Amino acid sequence: MTVNPSDYDLIQDDRLDELESLVSAEYKPPEGVEYSFPVANQGITQEQFRLMNLGQANGMIHGDNGTVNDSPDSTGYRYYLEGHDSDSETNQRNTLILRAGTSAESIVEGFYHRLTEDMELPFPAVTNTTLYRVTLTYDPRKFKTSPINIEVWNAEPPTAHGQIHVLLHTVERKPNQLLSQSTMTRYRPYTAGVVSVQNKTQLPDVASYPAGTVAVPSSNGGQGVFVRSNTHPRQWLNTHVGSWQNMEISQILGLSGTAIFRRTPSGIDIYLQLEADSEPTGNYVASFPESSGIQFKRNWYMAYAGAGDLTGVIFNNRNYNPRRILANGPRYIRFSGTIPDYVLNGL
Repeated sequence: MTVNPSDYDLIQDDRLDELESLVSAEYKPPEGVEYSFPVANQGITQEQFRLMNLGQANGMIHGDNGTVNDSPDSTGYRYYLEGHDSDSETNQRNTLILRAGTSAESIVEGFYHRLTEDMELPFPAVTNTTLYRVTLTYDPRKFKTSPINIEVWNAEPPTAHGQIHVLLHTVERKPNQLLSQSTMTRYRPYTAGVVSVQNKTQLPDVASYPAGTVAVPSSNGGQGVFVRSNTHPRQWLNTHVGSWQNMEISQILGLSGTAIFRRTPSGIDIYLQLEADSEPTGNYVASFPESSGIQFKRNWYMAYAGAGDLTGVIFNNRNYNPRRILANGPRYIRFSGTIPDYVLNGL
């Protein structure tokens, strides 16, 4: 049986609310020229908690299917923004779905956010071109309820009350444009820590760490700084030196052999060991793949070793083709060296 409170009960409730602060121990934060916190057996304020966690960057925690913070049957699409099963449903509802995967987790200003189920977000039709922003927003005014929430803004997100926003997606929608035709851009920055090892042979199991984790060999001559990549989740990638990749070998002059390159902090290492049917005499012998984005922005040349005591020159004339390496000299081309970043774009 439900019993409704009397008018007297409601009055007493209001009075108790007013007296609560008098009977509750309120923490008084320290002040003065110098102070530190936390102090043993004393509380801390929301602002102190936020300041204590500034060493942790804001962002999502990006695991990998079957490892870290995920289960083996996860879709992995944490915080992905997508349409409904059909364009017609997307346009009819004027909403998009923020995916949770198995669960999506983030840290913002030291506070933890978790999305356990897909969330439907509104993107209404507009009369002027509008850039919607989907954010993880920390709002200090909501400290006692939910300090971090998913928000959709149709203008620059506000910061007047100390809000902090982590941008997950933008959706640009134009007048008279269906939502399914709008332009979506994914950001989803992710946060991770740093692990130190003696040398690169002691790098730990990469699957045990979230994407973005940096591993630093600390011994003398540690040989690089490694990152647990999102796109290569089964290996540590050396951020100082890239992996060797094939160059495109020219089909003229009957060229055969090896032409490879890799990125380095100072430019591009290349290794050429080619043989032609005849002397190159200014013909191109190899080129960077278009997908690499690497191009010459200035003319460049270096000597190469041929057969016996013969030498030649490999070079690029960017006005001819900014991706190609040409050669003058003997038909045996042996070269190993670095093209400086000064003459290159796309590094």
